[in-house]
Amino acid sequence: MKALVIALALALAGQAHAEDEVLDVARATVTLQDGRTVAVSQGCWLSTERCVLSARELRRLDAENAELRRQSARVPVVAVLVAVALGAGAGFAAARLAR
Repeated sequence: MKALVIALALALAGQAHAEDEVLDVARATVTLQDGRTVAVSQGCWLSTERCVLSARELRRLDAENAELRRQSARVPVVAVLVAVALGAGAGFAAARLAR
């Protein structure tokens, strides 16, 4: 919502056009929905389309991270079982060769 307010402030200021998807902002005065004004320095304005795309990408990445965390919890158990089996097999083979 802040991005929309910043975009409106920039459009009203006449210093920038909302044609680009991303605009760098040096300084702006933003009017919030409750009527307060806030001075903004060093930021950027995102178009509504870019905000929606960014939100979708963040949700996709969150879901991917959650899935990777679930998978990483299973891998160590499998790795430990494989290592124990290989170690026991190698120990058994070494014992047989030593006889």
